[in-house]
Amino acid sequence: MGPITRARCSPQAGNEPVLRRALESGLAAGTLAAVFAGWRATSEGSAMLAPINAVTHCIWPRRAFRETGFSPRFTLTGLAIHHASAVFWALLFEAVNARLARGTSRTTPLATATAAAATAATAYIVDYHVVPERLTPGFDIHLSNRSLAGVYVALAAGFAVAALLRSPLQGDRS
Repeated sequence: MGPITRARCSPQAGNEPVLRRALESGLAAGTLAAVFAGWRATSEGSAMLAPINAVTHCIWPRRAFRETGFSPRFTLTGLAIHHASAVFWALLFEAVNARLARGTSRTTPLATATAAAATAATAYIVDYHVVPERLTPGFDIHLSNRSLAGVYVALAAGFAVAALLRSPLQGDRS
């Protein structure tokens, strides 16, 4: 076994720790999804923070859906739960994206977009069709079905954008 060289361990070589990549893509995806949910809630007659506050219904089932303004208890806890969930799903995204790379240092943009869409679709199915109602995100209380779908599209976009911004340029062979 030869010495470890900088090129083999550099981020450009695709050897970043999976957790670091998942944190980056999860935080980007979670932020984009939360902003989209707030925008759509406002457009649909609810309050901007209502969807994020609703996430806390797993802890405070009687009050979370009624909380629409900023509250450290509901808003900050909701953001923490939402982003932790996004990072969890980002672990799956990063694993699928790495698998699609098949030994190369990066995936194609199409493969990255496919991994992001598949991960977001899986997240939706698990969030709304597998887990008990008490563990669902709760966005659906304040959003239409169309806007709820948009939240998961935003999640996928966040995964993909984070991964694409991190990957070397297509023509870069260094």
